[in-house]
Amino acid sequence: MKIKVDEKINQKQIKVLNRANILKAFREYEVVQKNDLVQMLGLSITTVTSNIKELLEEGLIESVGIAKSTGGRKPIMLQFVKNALVSIGVDISPHRVSMILTNLSSEIIDHDDFKVENGDMTATLALVEEHINRLLKKHIIDKSRCVGVGLSLPGVVDEEKNILINAPNLKVENYSFEAFEASLGLPLYLENEANVAAFAELILGEAKQSDDVIYISITDGVGCGIITNHAVSKGSFKKAGEFGHMRISDKDIKCSCGRKGCWELFASERALLKHYQEISGDILPDLRAFFDEYSEGSSDVNEALSVYFDYLTIGIENIVLGLDPEKIIIGGEIAKYLLEIEPFINEYMKRNHSILESNDNKIVLSKLAPKSAVLGGSLLPLKDMFDF
Repeated sequence: MKIKVDEKINQKQIKVLNRANILKAFREYEVVQKNDLVQMLGLSITTVTSNIKELLEEGLIESVGIAKSTGGRKPIMLQFVKNALVSIGVDISPHRVSMILTNLSSEIIDHDDFKVENGDMTATLALVEEHINRLLKKHIIDKSRCVGVGLSLPGVVDEEKNILINAPNLKVENYSFEAFEASLGLPLYLENEANVAAFAELILGEAKQSDDVIYISITDGVGCGIITNHAVSKGSFKKAGEFGHMRISDKDIKCSCGRKGCWELFASERALLKHYQEISGDILPDLRAFFDEYSEGSSDVNEALSVYFDYLTIGIENIVLGLDPEKIIIGGEIAKYLLEIEPFINEYMKRNHSILESNDNKIVLSKLAPKSAVLGGSLLPLKDMFDF
């Protein structure tokens, strides 16, 4: 009797997986013939036909004409209706919220960005709900057409219970999102910011063709997403990748986590601006102002960058020595500016002769940055649909 139950469960799982793989093929190729799906996915013509019938009825695909015959009946061309449903990604950081509305192909339909007061998660979520409702209303999208909302959060997340366990930079502990989900009236998905950004890189970015990758998210803090065997790995207690709180210095500087000498104190966005302030005596408001100074040939900026990269590479070398990833992706807003100064980075690496000069562990800058986390958030509601 037990064997029959297991077989029934397996058959149900297989049916769900077949549907997801067919949808994934439509997402990738957009226009597909029935026989293409049979050959591409190794499925029976009966399985493909029944799934196509369902997807046509649901409006997720549509017929777009007849292809040329290669003998026999002319094949029908089928097209993915990528705008049939939408998904929303939200990235919450200490002082700002970024939000995107995407279609089923992860194309950005619209975006929103607004400031928040740090330390009041309930007030922040009230604003998030207001902006989500405004975004859907603007594009005349009923909530029934929204697959869900994916939240990117800078802390330890229990995604099964929708609880933010600990987020020092947000000044939040054990915060439940149950009431927010009920008020919002949409399925809600939570994930750690670095993990969800790594997930975006896995599906859309630099990690698509790689199995073992470390994604380093440089924001107000530093977090890491670990990709192992082409999947995001979170560890036994969902704390894997918290390398931002790896101790790299004996300096008596206290971190938001309560410890001293943490990597993020020396390698975050804030740290770069602080290095500049200590060298020049001047305060710059943000990264754009810092890299504008670089463009003007500031020697103080060059010195600050050298100090910053000394600390950044200490952490990266520790990760390489410990995990030996195939690829390291540097993300966060800083990545788009680092793309502008690659000659400086290359010269720095040559001077320091570190283990990072090895071709074995490739270091790349994210091309999704600074939207990796918010794109990852928008992918969370689509995970089951496409079996990501």
